[in-house]
Formats: sequence, structure tokens, C-alpha cells
Amino acid sequence: MNSICFFKEELINQDSISFSDEKRLGHLHTHLDSKEGDLITITIIGQGIYKAEIIKLNNLTCEIKVKEQLKSLSQWFHLLVGLSRPQTIKKVLEHSTTLGAKSIHLFKALLSEKSYSQSSIYRDENYKSYLIDGLAQSKTYFELPEFSLKNYLNLDQYKAHKNKFYLSLNTEQTFKELSPGERDEPLLAIGPERGWTRAEEEKLKEAGFSPIKISHSTLRVEHAIYTSVGQLEMFRV
Repeated sequence: MNSICFFKEELINQDSISFSDEKRLGHLHTHLDSKEGDLITITIIGQGIYKAEIIKLNNLTCEIKVKEQLKSLSQWFHLLVGLSRPQTIKKVLEHSTTLGAKSIHLFKALLSEKSYSQSSIYRDENYKSYLIDGLAQSKTYFELPEFSLKNYLNLDQYKAHKNKFYLSLNTEQTFKELSPGERDEPLLAIGPERGWTRAEEEKLKEAGFSPIKISHSTLRVEHAIYTSVGQLEMFRV
């Protein structure tokens, strides 16, 4: 956790926050060994990243005062991911948020296990905790990605999206061969753990998605995301 996350609703008089939950308070005591007067980095979700001063700190509560706003970046890519094991999706949600995902859309692919959509992470918005952890790790982004879970692959909503790709081993095209404009705000479609079916790949092509190869190896879902986003990020530097 490189930044402690708060919601705007937790602000008192626009510049003060008081909290007592075990996770955030424990981080100050255990990991940062903080004391009153220290400056810490905080993320106010939907607002920005800031330096804040610890005004009061004990075993039960902490009060901080927001001092100065820090530099942040805008999220820059979108994900369309075939539903996979809950443990895989937890990694996808957290680490994709850290890397700058603007939206994460899950769907039940033809080779997804039906039971995966019944996981507790999709109940009562439990998935949000992984998105928040991703923001806390990044110390760069401050917006929660848009999230959705669909029972099928609906590509109509992406008609207007300009640069859209699906990861495939059945092509030799790579991100390197694209012009800078063709890599702007990309939408990346990644199949589930058992991969795409031929019918799904054809459906993606018909919807304007281009196949992209990121490795000669068959990668895990989460590793395929990290690898493709890492390659794209290098072109943004």
C-alpha cells in the first residue's frame, strides 16, 4: 500500500479526515511506524492524490489534515475479460487498476465455468475492495475503474471504440507494428483460462477487433493482461 485510500464522503470541512478501521490504522502502525506530525500519501477516490499530515494518532483512531495535491495520471486502457477463477479475477481487478485500467468488463465466455459468476466477490460490491487496493498500490491513479459482469459476450457496446484488440496466438501482428494513434486508449479483449473458441474469435473480428500476439507462450489470464499492458505502456513513455 503506497497510498491510503479514502472516499470523498469521509472528508470533514474539505481538508480533514478521521478514521478508525483496522486496515488503514494498522498500516500506519505496522508498516509505516507513523507518528503525529508525519506526512503520508493519501488518495481521495474520484478527487486526487495528496500529502496529508497526521494530526492525531493512537491505537484507536487517526486524524489527518490534507496539505497539498500531488501529480496524478488519467487511466488509459479498457479490458474485456472472459470470466475465470475467482482467485484469478481478484488479481486482474487489483493489478489492472494499479496499471491504469479505465474500465474492466467481465463476461461469461463459452469456455468459462458457469459457477464462477456465483463467487462472493460479485456480491454486495465486494469486488470494489480489490479495485481500491489497486489504487492504493499505484499512487498514480485516483478513479475507480468502471466495472461490469455480463452473462455473454456482447460486443455492440464497443462499436464506437476505435482501437480494439483481442489477444491471440493465431496471428503474427504485434503492438510494435501499430502507429501511435492506433494504440491510444486501447480496448483489450482477453479470453478465459481455457481460451477463446474459434466462433468467439470470428465474432470479435466481425466486431472490428484486431488479433494481437504478445508472446509465443500460452500465458495465464492475469499474466497476459500484465504483459500486454506493459508492452503498450512502453510506447507511451
